[in-house]
Amino acid sequence: MNPELSQLISLQDVDVEIKRIKAEIESLPAKREELESQFAAENKIEESLTRAKDIRESLNEAQQKLKGKQILDWQDKKMLDNLVEQKKSLDQMIKDLQKQNELLEQKKDAFSNQNEKIREKAEQIQKLMDELLDPETKKLFEELEKLLRENSDMNQIQKMLDKLDRKEINLEKELERTLELFKQLQYDYKLDQAINEIREQKEKQEQLLEKTQEMTNPYPGDSKNKEGKNNADQSQSPDNQDLAKKQEELAKEFEDFEKKLGELEKMAEDLKQETEMPPKEDLDQVKEAQQESKKSLQQSKPKNAVGPQKKSVNRMKQMQQQLEGIQNAMEMDVDMLNLEALRQIIHGLIKLSFDQEALMKDFALVQQTDPKYIQLSQNQLKVKDDSKVLEDSLLSLSKRDALMGSVITKEVGELNSHLDKAADNIRERRKPSAGTEMQLSMTSINNLANMLNDHYDMMMDMLANMMPSPGRKKGNKNKPSLVQLQRQLNQKIEQLKNGNKSGRQYSEELAKMAAEQERIRRALQEMQEKLKHDGGKVLGNDIPGKMEQTEMDLVNKQITEQTIRRQKEIEVRLLEAEKSMREQNQDEERKGESAKDYDKEIPHAFEEYLKLKGKEVELLKTMPPKLYPYYKKEVNDYFKRIGNHN
Repeated sequence: MNPELSQLISLQDVDVEIKRIKAEIESLPAKREELESQFAAENKIEESLTRAKDIRESLNEAQQKLKGKQILDWQDKKMLDNLVEQKKSLDQMIKDLQKQNELLEQKKDAFSNQNEKIREKAEQIQKLMDELLDPETKKLFEELEKLLRENSDMNQIQKMLDKLDRKEINLEKELERTLELFKQLQYDYKLDQAINEIREQKEKQEQLLEKTQEMTNPYPGDSKNKEGKNNADQSQSPDNQDLAKKQEELAKEFEDFEKKLGELEKMAEDLKQETEMPPKEDLDQVKEAQQESKKSLQQSKPKNAVGPQKKSVNRMKQMQQQLEGIQNAMEMDVDMLNLEALRQIIHGLIKLSFDQEALMKDFALVQQTDPKYIQLSQNQLKVKDDSKVLEDSLLSLSKRDALMGSVITKEVGELNSHLDKAADNIRERRKPSAGTEMQLSMTSINNLANMLNDHYDMMMDMLANMMPSPGRKKGNKNKPSLVQLQRQLNQKIEQLKNGNKSGRQYSEELAKMAAEQERIRRALQEMQEKLKHDGGKVLGNDIPGKMEQTEMDLVNKQITEQTIRRQKEIEVRLLEAEKSMREQNQDEERKGESAKDYDKEIPHAFEEYLKLKGKEVELLKTMPPKLYPYYKKEVNDYFKRIGNHN
């Protein structure tokens, strides 16, 4: 090679490297500032939550002190004035939090590429923060200030404090929810950034591998001179040292990546999430391979560096796939868990509504002197206890679901208020007022059920969009298809079979995998039913049966080689079915119409009999009892025999 050309190329490489290092140095303050903003926002939410709890305690203390008093003394006024000032201070803190979080998201967008779903979740959390300041609560505190200035009646002040107490309870719950959602968002964001980072490092390592391989054969077109020139004095070539420096930089970047994985693992523990990060052995192998590569390059032995670099690339690829699997599985698991919890809450609310309605009718007929009055009052307390259980479940769900509006928390507050007043009126023998509050509580229950049912439908639509369906073109690239979900499950089953887990941990993993296989099977069956309804050709009819066999193996704790082979067959059949469904939707207008075959007409009476018999069998199939795997297999065999006789 021409020495001048070689020098020019070397100078260009140096210039590129200088620009890269300069860009990295410039990005360091931005990354540090972003991290500081995250900590500051989280601390601000925690501090706001602490202040909200203090205000509620002050409200309860004020209510207790003012009970039975006819006029306010100086100390009482001072106590209430301090309460108003505390609220103003909290409102200002929440305003600062809203601005700080908005600025944080702007920084994230400016300095990193966020996953679309994470961005949507961040926007929803910002919306929740903007709704923390309730105009009605602000108006109530202003009215309290006015009452204090005018030395108003104590009853009015007591009623105002009671309303404020309800509002502050709602604010406290919303702040707790915002804090949990914010922490989850930061975990999702860091996981997504870790995936991007390992992907970039893998690509850099691949580029370094290509350059190293070029060093081992710098003259591929000149076989005569290759050996002589390559061996002339390779030790004096500066290229090896440049590659060694790049390998050293990659090794430092990987050490930073390892630290981020440690932070992710700690965040997962704080959030009580069970996620398996890449094991330390894999991380150590990458570091050892990179050090070995660097050492070989420093010694001008590029051939010896190729093997370790390939090993590093392969391990990084595995880590990327593992982290992506965690991300996809986590999204799917959370969505399915939220759906099931929401379904149970809706059913609980419907039952609670019927209980309250029946109690209200019985209460309207009973006299205050009737001994049954005491029994009905106890039943009303039971309704209140049942609503508390549903409230706890709903609050737990809201901390995982950012899309659930804050209006639901407010409606829960209204329900609690009506139930408390109903119980108080019953105890004080104020029957008309108790009946009114019971009616209002039933209205709140029905409102909640309607709102949650709408939310359930919305979540079902979102999940349906995640699943591939006939006629759907390219889109939702970040959503895993059934084939991808099945492939991930197959990998987990194989890893569990070859792993060292035992006892309770092993049983829990098997149960999770059986449930996951059942979800995939149900999604496939729904897709087949929809295809059948639309008049398309149903494919892969044998796949659900094979999936059921796997579910039985997992429940019975029997992962054999036959299970592994069956899982691979399921994956292949899913791929074939998916391909065939895509082909069905291509150029349908070009299909010719073939001759039609006409079946012999069946007598009308016999046709009705067959339809009735078919409905009975389908009814049995759609409502299977909870059976042990052995008996479930026997039932399935019975249905198959019926089908063969038909």
